[in-house]
Amino acid sequence: MHEFMHWASSVYGKLYDAYVLYPKPPHDCQSSHVDTLVLRALPEVLERQCGYKLFIFGRDEFPGQAVANAIDENIKLCRRLIIILAPELLGFDLLKNMSEEQIAIYNALIQDGMKVILIEVEKIQSYASMPESIQYLRQKHGSVQWSGDFTAESPCAKARFWKKVRYHMPPKRFPPPSPASC
Repeated sequence: MHEFMHWASSVYGKLYDAYVLYPKPPHDCQSSHVDTLVLRALPEVLERQCGYKLFIFGRDEFPGQAVANAIDENIKLCRRLIIILAPELLGFDLLKNMSEEQIAIYNALIQDGMKVILIEVEKIQSYASMPESIQYLRQKHGSVQWSGDFTAESPCAKARFWKKVRYHMPPKRFPPPSPASC
């Protein structure tokens, strides 16, 4: 599988348009707005309506891969890094202990050409308690604040929030499935 990914990357440039990094709440917490945004809204709008290809760890990796290798290889196959920030999950030591966060932030800070899209699920009053790397990325790239409805059945790509996110996404390589939706 590694050979295919290397071949696909060298032939087509990057395999994915964005790697989605998001805080995972502890298993005893109920599903959060972050899960709704990452696992339902982002794929619905960016993949289905707009034709982008996202890599979401936990959904897209191949079984049996070593976690650190899978993360590192897949981040290098992405054109953007989308980082989801949620104030209610900041107490879970966001971006301090997990290998996914460390590898993703390292690549965003070191790898040339990887732009970062910070999405705030709710307005973050102060970034002072955030890691310095996130503070730097916000200063360099800015952030987009979620303004959608978590209860909406099908989010629309034409909403202001999605237009802001799409502005930061890479140029499309392929037309979206239905041109009327984007």
